[in-house]
Amino acid sequence: MDDLQHNESYSNIGNSFGFVCRALQRQCEMPQVGAFEKYEFTELLKILNGTEKFLLAKLFCQLPANVGSYRVLLQLQKLHIISATQYILCKEYSDQLMVDLIIFFESEFELLEEVFVSAAYDEESGMKLTSMLSAALGNLFGGLVNDPKISNLGYVQSLCKVLPDEALSICIDMHLSTLLNLHQTESIDEAFANFSSWINEGVDELTFVKHLSDKLFVDHQEEALQYLFKQSNTENFKQWKFYIILVQTIASAASPETQTYIKKYLKNRLLLTASNGCLTSLLHLLLTARAASASTMDIQINLDNYAKWYKQNIGEMTYILGADKFQIILALLEEALQYEKELQYLEIHVLIAISPGGRLVQAYKSKCRAQVSQLKSAKRKAPKD
Repeated sequence: MDDLQHNESYSNIGNSFGFVCRALQRQCEMPQVGAFEKYEFTELLKILNGTEKFLLAKLFCQLPANVGSYRVLLQLQKLHIISATQYILCKEYSDQLMVDLIIFFESEFELLEEVFVSAAYDEESGMKLTSMLSAALGNLFGGLVNDPKISNLGYVQSLCKVLPDEALSICIDMHLSTLLNLHQTESIDEAFANFSSWINEGVDELTFVKHLSDKLFVDHQEEALQYLFKQSNTENFKQWKFYIILVQTIASAASPETQTYIKKYLKNRLLLTASNGCLTSLLHLLLTARAASASTMDIQINLDNYAKWYKQNIGEMTYILGADKFQIILALLEEALQYEKELQYLEIHVLIAISPGGRLVQAYKSKCRAQVSQLKSAKRKAPKD
């Protein structure tokens, strides 16, 4: 506890200090206390000098966590004897650390708020605290994947009310990063194969993602999408499942400004792909457009949304791309056919005309139809459940 070190002599310890220590232990062992008992204990704490506060904080960190420990910690924090951050840092190498943080997330919101603020502004310990909080979030979200009822995520509303803008921004990024890391794919091929099932899982089962979107990301949609887009463009990105679910979830509640931002991003992405000729860039574009288009509970409307996007951006790309870049995108679309696993999306590619047509476009359409036939054949041969 480096930040609790002091220079005062132990001779400053008063005769009543032992009584305060015993009172501290009793308070920690009590699940609840009356208003008068709480007041009495607070008054005892107020008369402590600097040395006694230091030693009491040290004692508190050494006590086993008990039914009243978090209530007592909040009292100690309000009196500047020890903060939640200092307490958590003392537990860094303890098995108790994750238990404490999970309890903070479940019910001790004021203690959690203090740790998040420290993670944002404490230059010395900020990165360490961010790592601890991310690990606790990973445990919490991992539990929610298996059982959505284990937490109502009540802490989110509390954080949104009290965290300063910079701390809230770091908090949002931390949540997004943790969600992305809940699942990794072997390759982008897996994302195409599982796209619709992941979307359905996000809507029907992983409802905590929507809760986070509605409560935490709702006023920061563009910021959240910027983070997701940046992360998904890193080399060897493998977190496709929750990337797709998050883009879909945010798009479902998107404000008009966010909708405009998404459209602009996708158009710029197309222009970039035409310039770099990168297949991964095109695959990213197609997955992102599909996730952003799946913004309603009606599958047909979502497909119509994607068809509209495809017509405006691919079907009419000749109006924004020169002949050379037009051919680059067309060649990449052909190359991307090996990744297409979902008939409904591929049939959109077959049906929508690409201006100005011609031999290259017809060749691409022919390959699309061949892939459609192959997928239908595989579907007929697949064993029925």
